[in-house]
Amino acid sequence: MRAAVAAALAIAAHAQQQRPPRVEFEVVSVKPGDPASIGSSWGTPPGRLVMRNTTLESLVMSAYQLNEYQIAGGPKWMDSAKFNIDAKLPAGALQEQIPLMTQTMLADRFKLEFHRETRTLREYALVVAKGGPKFGTPSESSHKGVATSQSDNQITGWGRPISDLARMLIGAVGAPVVDQTGLKGQYDFDLKFAPLLGVSRDGDDALPDVFAVLQERLGLKLEAITGPVEVLVIEQAEKPTAN
Repeated sequence: MRAAVAAALAIAAHAQQQRPPRVEFEVVSVKPGDPASIGSSWGTPPGRLVMRNTTLESLVMSAYQLNEYQIAGGPKWMDSAKFNIDAKLPAGALQEQIPLMTQTMLADRFKLEFHRETRTLREYALVVAKGGPKFGTPSESSHKGVATSQSDNQITGWGRPISDLARMLIGAVGAPVVDQTGLKGQYDFDLKFAPLLGVSRDGDDALPDVFAVLQERLGLKLEAITGPVEVLVIEQAEKPTAN
């Protein structure tokens, strides 16, 4: 009996040693966003994470490095209720730790619980078009720490990887988008197009669709594909109390 108990304790201790240490923001504020806003933004000024009018869906995508199509289930308000996040990183923390800190925040403040599944989905591959990419050299940062901005008819990024562009295109085309360009580094992009989804505003109908703008402005295109995709299925989430 003692041997069995000792073995169980040893296994538990080993599992605890293998578990990654808890990583969290030093201070984090979560408040309701502007329900009338049609866009969102986020940035990482030194030592901080600032998100405006973000949704729980966007937070989960950021925390777990997922695209929109990789999230299923969850409450009805998950992609509509908006929040403003102001977080301070601990001294010496790296920007690369922000996703792990956001995971901790989601568990603590949103009571997030989930499991993973693999599903076969129709999606788009973002690839380099004939003639090659048309990106210029990223501009010096002059946007007050805002790294990306997105609405239903415009996608903008400053000094961002192509994976960010692929993620932002999902909302524009209404389907999964996977980066298969092979492009490395940071880029500037500013695309304005007639929205495929949602309500068009005056002048939008005169614009080309996102497929045409993407190829003309950036030398990239979207190709339809299918494949197995890991999906995070939300089992539980709650709106946090504002602080």
